Amino acid sequence: MKLLRRMTAALSAATLAMTLSAVPATAFSSVAPSGIDVSGHQRGNGAPIQWREVAADGQRFAFVKATEGEGWVNPHYLEDVHAAHQAGLLVGTYHYARPAGDARAQAAHYAATLAAAPGHSLPPVLDIEVDEGLDPVQLQGWVADFLAETEHLTGRTPMVYTYRYFWREHLADTDAFTRHPLWLAAYQNDMPETVGGWDQLTFWQRSDAGRVPGINGPVDLNLFNGTDGQLTDFVAGNHVDLGGVLESGAGPAVLDGLGEGNTALAALILAVESGLLPADTLTGAARQAGIDPAVAGEIADRVRGLLESGELPVDDLLVMAENPDYSIGDLLILLANAG
Repeated sequence: MKLLRRMTAALSAATLAMTLSAVPATAFSSVAPSGIDVSGHQRGNGAPIQWREVAADGQRFAFVKATEGEGWVNPHYLEDVHAAHQAGLLVGTYHYARPAGDARAQAAHYAATLAAAPGHSLPPVLDIEVDEGLDPVQLQGWVADFLAETEHLTGRTPMVYTYRYFWREHLADTDAFTRHPLWLAAYQNDMPETVGGWDQLTFWQRSDAGRVPGINGPVDLNLFNGTDGQLTDFVAGNHVDLGGVLESGAGPAVLDGLGEGNTALAALILAVESGLLPADTLTGAARQAGIDPAVAGEIADRVRGLLESGELPVDDLLVMAENPDYSIGDLLILLANAG
């Protein structure tokens, strides 16, 4: 039955995928402060980040990956936090969750790492993108434990970073965490809808393929949902009274979209997995869906790698192939986290 569903979805979507085009970029003003988030991926060919060039480009804030799981620390964490702060950026950090491990132990590891580099302006962040076998109720409990322990150890209310598909499908769209600011990843032209009962998002990660002076390679681009003055208030602890400038369409121009055609692309990936279509079909389909040719090639390469390792998230792709509410951006984040 599952194979039949994959075949039906793939064949019904194949023609559509060939006719998709990019959505025009939405026009915005320059009210909303912009910033980046980085990890070791921004150290292309070992080159350090030139943080003064990042600041000179007009970026106001930067989140640096600090920790992952119960013991890993980003080897560039201290250097990047210090250099970004010295360049005049507001600095934050994030912990990449590994729910197969203990939540409170990971929170303690994160808090200890933060303490080694004082001067963080922005709240600590839980990056939750994988469930590692936990069901929604178990994962909600894991998130609750991590957030509570992080707040206890740091004295600050942590933020939640996630993306729409994951929160809806793997956390059952719970509204249990709305007192924590939301940082939502959504690679699309228009302002994304919130999830989980949040009235509004605080930060919007709008692209994972931006280009910023001082960084050798692509980098995640973000917007703060308020004015520059409200960002200063947010740093001081006001996590509620934001301006909502993104909802009103007042922010920097965004990149060409990744919003349409997700069902078709997910179905084509399933068709490749089922042996109905050759793997090289994906590159052309992604390009027809409005994705940059380089990114389209990366999608195809990622899918091939996941097929070879047996880690392609087939069940998630089945949901996406049947649900037009999700975007190609959601699909990209899903594939990036698979395996």
